[in-house]
Amino acid sequence: MKLAAIDIGSNAVRLQIVRTVENDPHEKFKKVEFVRIPVRLGDDAFKEKKISKEKRILFYKAMEAFKLLLDAFEVDHYMACATSAMREARNGQKIADKVYKKFGLEINVIDGHRESELILKSINTFFEPKKNYLTVDVGGGSTEMAIIKNKKLINWVSFDIGTVRLMDGAVKEKTWQTIESWVKHKTKGITDISAVVTSGTINRIFNIINENPAQNYFTRDQLRNFHRKVIKMSIPERIEQLKLNPDRADIIDVSADIYLRILNWADINNVYSPSNTGLKDGILNELYDIYYVK
Repeated sequence: MKLAAIDIGSNAVRLQIVRTVENDPHEKFKKVEFVRIPVRLGDDAFKEKKISKEKRILFYKAMEAFKLLLDAFEVDHYMACATSAMREARNGQKIADKVYKKFGLEINVIDGHRESELILKSINTFFEPKKNYLTVDVGGGSTEMAIIKNKKLINWVSFDIGTVRLMDGAVKEKTWQTIESWVKHKTKGITDISAVVTSGTINRIFNIINENPAQNYFTRDQLRNFHRKVIKMSIPERIEQLKLNPDRADIIDVSADIYLRILNWADINNVYSPSNTGLKDGILNELYDIYYVK
């Protein structure tokens, strides 16, 4: 069976196609295709509260291409989810409706809690009993977090803080105060807590700073040192030296800063960055649970 996830984020849109794997308890999926297009819908949505004609044209081209790929790879089931930028734009739902009318591709514009729920589906097998975790996913428009104790979900939340939103100057000081208060309050008194981070940018940072391939975590100090280094680099230097795409090179320092603030507020030192996690992977796990029959 072939499944597909479409993640319509504030920075980029992504399509991942997988096929299910039989008789393997350790691997559900085999990747078939992955496409990422840096549309950056958040630039319009966060500043103007509306997605411009230029962005709409590019977005429609991306969705048409994704629909053609779904058909070409003969995907059995798919789910497309749009997050912060589309849910904030006044014309977000209208654009989603037009995509369905033009290409037959159904887009779900989801709220922050639904986004958190799907992200958690991508990492729920990572949690160990009798251990405590703070999960953090920093996207282009929002940050989702959850407290996990002894494999049980205790709290989860979504805040309007993200890399593209910050670059556009669209984050209010009160939002920073609210997220700081939440982190300090919800992690207070929780001993031996670790962080589990998702999103493509933090996974890329992990790959850059991880000096030991056998180590599946990094430390707050390593991230701090990386942040101090990268803020001194120009965008061309980041592209050349860190081998980054342009749309990731200009936000990587902002992403590191948000994660650092949260780790400082929670006083967390060890940070785990498991592979194949995030919204698109959560979507695939939900599709698997719905449709896969062993």
